[in-house]
Amino acid sequence: MENFRNWPNPKIAFVTKVAVVLIFIFVLPAVVLAKDKSSQINSYLNTATIFEKSFQYEKAIGVIKSCEYQNNSNILKYLAKLFCLTGKSKEAYQKLNSLTNKSWVDYLYLGLINEKLGQVNQAIDAYKKSLKLEKNSIGLFRLAKIYRARKKYNKAANFFKKLIDYDSSIRVAYYYLGQCLRKVDQNREAYESLAKAFSFFPGRIKVKEELKEVKRKLGKDFFEKRKKLKAEKRQKVKLVSYQKQENVPYVRIGVAVDLGKFSLLSPSDFKIKSKDLVYEGKPDIFYQFQLKENKIVLSNHKTGQVYETFFLPVEIISRPINRKSYPFYILDVVYGSGNFWHKKIDRAYRGSFEVILKNNKINLVNIVSIEEYLYGVLAAEIPAGANKEALKAQAVLARSLAIRNKARHIGQGFDFCADSHCQVYHGLSAETESTKEAVDETRGRIISYEGKVPEIFYHSNCGGCLSPDIFGQKQYLAKGRDSENKNMPQSIYKKQQWFLEYPKTFCFRKSSKFRWQRIYDQEDFSIAFGARIKDLTNIIPREQKDCCRYAKMDVVIGDELISLESGLEIRNFFDHLRSSAFSLELRKSAGAETEMLIFWGSGFGHGTGLCQEGAIGMAKEGYNYKQILNHYYPEGKIEKYY
Repeated sequence: MENFRNWPNPKIAFVTKVAVVLIFIFVLPAVVLAKDKSSQINSYLNTATIFEKSFQYEKAIGVIKSCEYQNNSNILKYLAKLFCLTGKSKEAYQKLNSLTNKSWVDYLYLGLINEKLGQVNQAIDAYKKSLKLEKNSIGLFRLAKIYRARKKYNKAANFFKKLIDYDSSIRVAYYYLGQCLRKVDQNREAYESLAKAFSFFPGRIKVKEELKEVKRKLGKDFFEKRKKLKAEKRQKVKLVSYQKQENVPYVRIGVAVDLGKFSLLSPSDFKIKSKDLVYEGKPDIFYQFQLKENKIVLSNHKTGQVYETFFLPVEIISRPINRKSYPFYILDVVYGSGNFWHKKIDRAYRGSFEVILKNNKINLVNIVSIEEYLYGVLAAEIPAGANKEALKAQAVLARSLAIRNKARHIGQGFDFCADSHCQVYHGLSAETESTKEAVDETRGRIISYEGKVPEIFYHSNCGGCLSPDIFGQKQYLAKGRDSENKNMPQSIYKKQQWFLEYPKTFCFRKSSKFRWQRIYDQEDFSIAFGARIKDLTNIIPREQKDCCRYAKMDVVIGDELISLESGLEIRNFFDHLRSSAFSLELRKSAGAETEMLIFWGSGFGHGTGLCQEGAIGMAKEGYNYKQILNHYYPEGKIEKYY
């Protein structure tokens, strides 16, 4: 017998039937039309983007103008941008001004357009509105340059400082900041900024002259006092003992290469050995090792008194006291050469050293156990204050990378360099309790794939998208969005919009590592590239990988065709970009000459393997280090290597 209680009320059934009919008559056609309209708009945007990416802006304008939905906000914004990039500033201004709800990007273009039209106060207002909605490099940079052009140097310096605080990778900003500070007689700060700019652009006459002028203003006494204070600080340094790691493989790290000399100190007795010659080093004396006629001359760093001469190679070995070992303190270790993190700094190191001769220069090699090496890597590669599970994930990968890449620099006499080419290694000076614990708690553990240690990759921030194909397709690496949901935008237009958005991912941060921008006018371009921006006539992308990362590109400057054959070459050529994942624009004059170069980018690093900020984000959400590694290395296994 049927259950009539489940039957609908006849009146309700009638109303339902009427509603269904009305939906079919009125609602569905509207939905279909709306969907069709959206599809058509996206089709126009995608086609225009194809032309835009190859800088065929007039063709892109033609596509957008042929769209029947000219009042659509996306169509309006795109057309305004294209007008801006082709020197049609008045048309661009009219289009953008017609928008009621402007985004931070809209205000940036409005600022650029107002500058071009000579409406500088309106440009300032637009940039400030953009910054109020979203912190960004272009707004800060252009405001700083406007105030500098108006000779309001204090105000300009303030914005350049804000810019560098937000994105320290913008190298030309250091030159401008130094110049502005010199103009207002803040010469000490000016010197620091200009000295850094000179290390980036040693061949630029403007930079050299600014540095020379600020050094003249400071005078010789300033540098003599500075040198004296540095020497006094070095004498007060306290070096603590450490316990050596036993039953662990040893590695050789080239902490400094191509040297003519170096200096070191030990808080305990040590030996300097060469063939049959042994010299007893004393504690708390700075010794200088200088290359002369393929031999090492040992002298007092302060007085110059010569102690001994050695044939190469030379061993430098600490003497344990009561089973405790003491570090060596090396002066003026250079790292990050050419990059915005470039420094020359004194550092303490565990283990022993070897001094070897290569290409008529000396290489200083630190010999230490692999676990102690990791102590000096971890704190240099990932924030020590990160959640422990993220630190442990990093420790496993750093160990795996060390085992996989042992003897990578064998031609130079060591296993690894101490810079980002291998892994950044800062020795005992960088160690913290949290990073040491992460190493100790994962002791001997590595990632394996098909029974071997695979190529290991990690980076600072993927910008929300992971690329397993940057170094050749790697099946064991994660691909796509850095979240549980791996889906990424598929259309060419939406991929381009990705660089203007802040999607929620594990590595999402409102920072210049997640989303970054760069802009170069004629003055900036001449400093960064040593050429006229109008001579930049074409940029020809030849290959793009996952996540819109450029892998090969040709650049035409004047009569020269420059072929860039990797993501790293592209980044370095374009003034050391944070990543090769970017959207690129050339703003042209009405006469079709290049006036501005604009980058909209995402991420910091190559985007392959573990994303460090993503790992930190996962750890904050409660994932353990094994789950984190499984997310980034889904086909890998965690195993005990020793």
